[in-house]
Amino acid sequence: MGIIIIMRLNKTKIKRVVFTALSVSFITVLLFLGTSCGILKDGTEKSKEDPRIKDFNFNYYFLEANKQKILGNFEEALRNYTAALKVDDTQSVIYYEIAGILNMAGDYAGAVDYAEKAVSYDNTNNEYYKLLLAYLYQNNNLSAKAANVYKELIKQFPGKINYYFELSNIFMDTGDTKSALKILDDAEKYFGINEIISLEKEATYHNIGNLDMAIAEMQKLVDNFPNNTKYKTLLAESYVNAGKYEQAKVVYSSIDEDQITEGIIYFSMADFYRTQKDFENTFKYLAKGVERDDVELDIKVRILLQMLDVMGDNNFIIGNMKYLIELMTEKYPNELKVRALGSDYYILTEDYKAAQKEFDAILAKDKSKFKIWEQALQLDFVLRDMDKLFERSKEAISLYPNVIELYKYYVPAAYFTEEYNSVDVAVSYASQFLKNDQMVLIELLTMQGDALHKMNKHHKSDSVYELVLYTDAENLVVLNNYSYFLAERNEKLDRALELSSKLIEFLDADNAIYFDTHAWVLFQNKQYDKALIFINKAINIDIKNPVYLEHKGDILFKLGEVDKAVKSWERAVEYGNNSSTIKDKIKNKSN
Repeated sequence: MGIIIIMRLNKTKIKRVVFTALSVSFITVLLFLGTSCGILKDGTEKSKEDPRIKDFNFNYYFLEANKQKILGNFEEALRNYTAALKVDDTQSVIYYEIAGILNMAGDYAGAVDYAEKAVSYDNTNNEYYKLLLAYLYQNNNLSAKAANVYKELIKQFPGKINYYFELSNIFMDTGDTKSALKILDDAEKYFGINEIISLEKEATYHNIGNLDMAIAEMQKLVDNFPNNTKYKTLLAESYVNAGKYEQAKVVYSSIDEDQITEGIIYFSMADFYRTQKDFENTFKYLAKGVERDDVELDIKVRILLQMLDVMGDNNFIIGNMKYLIELMTEKYPNELKVRALGSDYYILTEDYKAAQKEFDAILAKDKSKFKIWEQALQLDFVLRDMDKLFERSKEAISLYPNVIELYKYYVPAAYFTEEYNSVDVAVSYASQFLKNDQMVLIELLTMQGDALHKMNKHHKSDSVYELVLYTDAENLVVLNNYSYFLAERNEKLDRALELSSKLIEFLDADNAIYFDTHAWVLFQNKQYDKALIFINKAINIDIKNPVYLEHKGDILFKLGEVDKAVKSWERAVEYGNNSSTIKDKIKNKSN
């Protein structure tokens, strides 16, 4: 069934008291400072030496050991604890402390010997000594001995419920299910029927595959607390775990909404109805759950993400999800995970402008996640929002200057926003890291060449174009741009003709732009008849292009066909060429 919302104690392990070298408190120190010699000796025979000297020596080593332990100097602490034992080897606290340090170091086998001695020398039935011993028995795979210790602890402290759970878990780990359940029954007899024990028993039955008994435990809770809606929810979820959806539905339907005191119940109900594809009830309870303040935000986000997975093109789900996303955003305007949820929804529904706003909000508060930058840049690119793409990629590069992926966004954005110098600087920097990615390198170099041309840095742009063609001789974009720019400048016309001829040779389909380029190069090389052939090919593909029509007029004029030239220029004006230059051509009938 998806996720189960109500927090369960699935094989609950009440947190063990883990004893470390830091477990002795200053109270212990004070006790040793203030107690008489007789207490420290634990009733041992008087030594022939002055007992005050013995006590002084013991206290010195003991206190020094405690100090070193607090400072984290565990080896020095062990040396002093050992020295204290040499003075008096009947003190249980010393064995306990040594066991704690060895346990922390992972020497469980060595630690267990000291823990056993701590318990054996202790005449106060110290609970914590026994807990450490039980813990070490378990770490040494001595389950039977650990179980015996917990039995003693239960007998000594019958009101501490976690000891029953620990003992039950030991039996479960060793496959003794019967004993595990008996211990839980004992706990129930002592404490009465309550949620924690019932959940532990349910989890135990569930783990051994006895789903009917697992359900029975939840039913017992409901029978004893019939007005508790949480327990009804637990029963319904137990039915779901057993695959009994109809019974679960009956229980959910019996819940009186006026008695619901915990918002998490709404999400349990919504999740159940989601699995049953009853989306009307799903959204009914999701809306109620989202409005509650007693439910963790992560749970709300997780459930709504699950709804995105099943949304598809279902208009009912899409509309209700939009309502919930807006409700969440209004309720948690500063929560980035809610904004991220919103961005996911808007991307799925192809509302890219709304998604872009969500990314703006996220990055305004948290700039530390590269994945968010990457998604935001992709979105800017999809929207063809070059101004936003340029500013965002520029900021991203300032944070991640060596992430070359970012330059794939920054360079085109800089070019299309006419930040040509930024293109030149960025490509010069990025190209040194792109030796093994020739495809991307060529794309960036091509834009660099075009940007340099726009800045009238023709010598440098020509060098960049030549570099590209040295690597990729059939690069149609560079063959086109480079030859056209040379023709426009009326420079290196032989090279321009060589390049545009290759452009036409390498074409695998008709392309009006490339035909126009070749025609113009031929025109500048005074090969007017050939130029007319290729400009006509361009116009046949794009009959209303004002640039091609002006070029044709120029070619016709050079061929002496002035009237035809004027008609071509007039058609260029008709289709949008309103430059003063072409108007002068028409007026003066000259080129």
